[in-house]
Amino acid sequence: MDEKRWLALALVVLLGVYFGFALHGAGRTAVTVDELGHLPSGLLYLETGDPRFASLNPPLVNVISALPVAGEVSPQDLARLEASEDPFSFWENGYRFMEINRSQYLDLMDRARRGPIFIVALLGVLLFFWAGRLSPEAPGLAGLLAAGLVLLSPNVLAQASLVGTDTGTAFFVALSVFTFGLFLNRPTLAFALCAGLTLGLAQLTKFYALLLYPSFLILMIFWRRSRLESSSEETMSRRVQWWALVAMVPVSLVVINCGYLWAEFSATLSEVTLQSPLMQSISNSALGRLPLPLPAAYLRAFDGQLVEVASGMPSVLWGERFQGGRWDYFLGLLAMKTPIPIFLAFAVAVFGAARGHGLPRRESMLLWVYPVLLFVVLSLGERRQLGLRALLSAAPFVALWTASVFARTVPRRWRLPGAALVLVGLASTSFASHPHHLAYFNPLVGGRDQGYQQASDANVDIGQDLGELADYLNASGEEKVQLLYFGSVDPGLYGIDYVVPEPGELQPGLLAVSVSLYYLRYPMYDHGTLRPVGPVNIPLEPIASIGGSIHIFRIDP
Repeated sequence: MDEKRWLALALVVLLGVYFGFALHGAGRTAVTVDELGHLPSGLLYLETGDPRFASLNPPLVNVISALPVAGEVSPQDLARLEASEDPFSFWENGYRFMEINRSQYLDLMDRARRGPIFIVALLGVLLFFWAGRLSPEAPGLAGLLAAGLVLLSPNVLAQASLVGTDTGTAFFVALSVFTFGLFLNRPTLAFALCAGLTLGLAQLTKFYALLLYPSFLILMIFWRRSRLESSSEETMSRRVQWWALVAMVPVSLVVINCGYLWAEFSATLSEVTLQSPLMQSISNSALGRLPLPLPAAYLRAFDGQLVEVASGMPSVLWGERFQGGRWDYFLGLLAMKTPIPIFLAFAVAVFGAARGHGLPRRESMLLWVYPVLLFVVLSLGERRQLGLRALLSAAPFVALWTASVFARTVPRRWRLPGAALVLVGLASTSFASHPHHLAYFNPLVGGRDQGYQQASDANVDIGQDLGELADYLNASGEEKVQLLYFGSVDPGLYGIDYVVPEPGELQPGLLAVSVSLYYLRYPMYDHGTLRPVGPVNIPLEPIASIGGSIHIFRIDP
């Protein structure tokens, strides 16, 4: 078998393993907190074309998720959901959609998860070919390693199996940087248009993608300065490239407005209902009277995100609750949740780069500018920090750099065994934690069952194990359970007969507690009403742990 066929077969096997993990994991994972709103947001926008339904996030990834269930909900039922200029109608419509579609709700959500799963597969293919371009010495090995570091990571698999915007953002941000790199190497009109197009698509995924604009400016400055030539022809080329970079911005704005069907184009901030102090202050200034080349729905969603991250909900690191931001938050999460095989591959790459085997300066900058900006902005801000998934759009670039430098560093005869060891180790790690990838913690902090002592919320528990709880109750013969649950959906959808106990009024029998409620307060869905629960303190040892996210207690008479 020649090398190309061998590489094609290896990539197919890698994708097959990924699809096996992701599809089975999606089927075993209960509807999580944010999924409640993401699916109806995308489906309502897809079916009605009203951008007000894309109320808290840009619409692209949610629309992709909604494609597998398009036409499955009757127009009469969709008409019962109301579009609103309040970005937090995202949640209200999520609850209404669940109640209207109770009989098919879980099936709709399960099919919608195919969209993010497919997007991550595309990301793996992109990384395979991109790493091959970066490592001509061993293109196939570098490509497989780069794709595998993403596709087999339990942290990526956890998000790939959910309806949400993080994995889609990772793909479209990577695609945007890839096309911009093509433009930098070959500054033609075609590549400039492609870069502007993909830049706009990335903006339709999540607001972290706004960091691409300063990233591209930084890359252009340093890319040009790294050239040694100073001929008049080179000077002319620089001018053309700068004008092309400027032109990418209006192209991306056209794409953004197309994504919102040109609704409420060129609105001024003073005409848009805003809630965050920052946006209100801008709205009340002279800038607030200027028409903006953006849809009003996009501005409202951005404003809603500012309000959400400024909420009083605390974050948790090393078991300590804190308000606002903390500079070492993401460093701590990376130390706890990065699989050991990825640590080892990255360490080899760092060693190789220190020994002079790293990528050329310009290629390294292309891969690192966006991740560094994202990390700095998220780490040094004073707003609430949402969890490791916030860094997911940086993961493809770290994987590319690691795989490419790994291939340059390891001697030829050890490259294949070394890469195979990393990928097999990573696949084994994900297999051992399957299907509970969301609660994955590495052995350095005690693994999945001890992770709740270190972090909370999206890092360990966002309601993903209701189905597993139902299986536990059926196996134990228990008919009813006292439930304190960190999640949005009705536990009754999974056949759980539950009662929400009042504080200090536990009854004899089983008690199930979501581990996030040890630190946080959250509005639990209780038979049609929202009841705030938590933080809780149960002075007992649990008799069982379900997926690392739910503890079971036996309350004696």
